Amino acid sequence: MKGESRLKRRFRVTVGGKVFEVEIEEIGIEELPAAPTPSPAPAPIGEHRTVPTVIPESKIEKAKAPGLVRAPIPGTIVSIKCREGDNVRAGDPLLVLESMKMENEIYSPVSGRVKRVYVSEGASVNAGEALVEIE
Repeated sequence: MKGESRLKRRFRVTVGGKVFEVEIEEIGIEELPAAPTPSPAPAPIGEHRTVPTVIPESKIEKAKAPGLVRAPIPGTIVSIKCREGDNVRAGDPLLVLESMKMENEIYSPVSGRVKRVYVSEGASVNAGEALVEIE
């Protein structure tokens, strides 16, 4: 890319309510420095290091409560779109969970009747907490 003209583009970026003008210059891949390969830090003496275990979907017991909808992430319940006794189909929106200023619609995994709504609007929930049960 040496000897070639480089493409420069200007952008306006807003961060925290402040506007910044930035200029981006395209460079070739050969000009990028090689990223160092991180090595795992040794565990301090006397401590054991655990590796997070990913449980395969097939091993999760779904038969106990196939219609129990749990919070996938921690957040705040913004709105509830169903009531106890409502009939819902798989894929219908049940509620809106706000996390990190993003609104996430939570959908019904199964068709059935809403047996119980465990949360109310404005409630804070942790990941894995029961939200709605469908029978």
